[in-house]
Amino acid sequence: MILAGIDIGTNTLRLLVAEIGPATFQELCSERRITRLGQNLDRTGMLSSEALQRSISALLDFRDCIGRHHVLHTAAIGTSALRKASNTLEFVYDVKKRTGLDIRVITGEEEARLTLLGVSSMLKGVRSTAAADQLGSSLVIDIGGGSTEFIMTRPGEEPEMLSLALGAVYLTERLIVHDPPSHEELELLRRVVRTELSMHDEILGRDPAGILIGTAGTVTTLAAMEQKLTEYDPVKINGFILTREAIAGIVSVLSRSMLEDRKNIRGLEPGREDIILAGAIVAQEIMERYGYPMMVVSDWGLREGILIDLYDKVNRENSA
Repeated sequence: MILAGIDIGTNTLRLLVAEIGPATFQELCSERRITRLGQNLDRTGMLSSEALQRSISALLDFRDCIGRHHVLHTAAIGTSALRKASNTLEFVYDVKKRTGLDIRVITGEEEARLTLLGVSSMLKGVRSTAAADQLGSSLVIDIGGGSTEFIMTRPGEEPEMLSLALGAVYLTERLIVHDPPSHEELELLRRVVRTELSMHDEILGRDPAGILIGTAGTVTTLAAMEQKLTEYDPVKINGFILTREAIAGIVSVLSRSMLEDRKNIRGLEPGREDIILAGAIVAQEIMERYGYPMMVVSDWGLREGILIDLYDKVNRENSA
């Protein structure tokens, strides 16, 4: 069965087309576009016309890819930016009219659930349609453009899920003005992150989980930067270990670098130069606050979880 999943994020739109069977998960098409859908959303409360056009243009290209692969079902999922914007319904209607895609905006908790499904499938080597087992004891973090999702798993317990307003795009737009950022700006950013985390210590700080796992663009970009990759390679990203010291080193370099200079840093995805520092600081503060010396990186996450979840739903409907 050939299915497509689209993750409509605050910074990046991502498409995955795969053939899924009882014991298979074969990628057929993978595309990503940085459209900055949430640009200035934190200030205006609305999706800008420029961001809308960039995103619709990307979705038109995604639709063409979906058509070429004769996809049976498609799930297009909207996250933080579409949860927050006052003109989301207009965007959803326009996308439907121009591309035929139906966008479903999900809660932060549902986003966390799907992310856990994708991450745990990768780490356990699951390439099947069955829902992945819970990881034994883990904290999974998804640092996105508009929010950061936290999923805490413990043996014999249901996962606890949080979605916090710690997005790399929003933090950058709100708190970083100078290039390179001033010491005062970075200290304020850290205080904002620490304050937000402190409000949820009863969950995140309760007997810290055995393993920290990171997914999504900020974390995978940090892994690519640490390895100095000239070309992004999921094989080299999945399972890579990012240490707290490595992230501190990257933060130090980024803090002193102007945006133009960051374009020459190997592994740093074009279009992410301005927001990577805020995202890296979020990761750094999480690791320091809860005592994690290292983080396992997963290239699989929300997008793969969307596809696995869609396959399960189709199977249930067919067997009903």
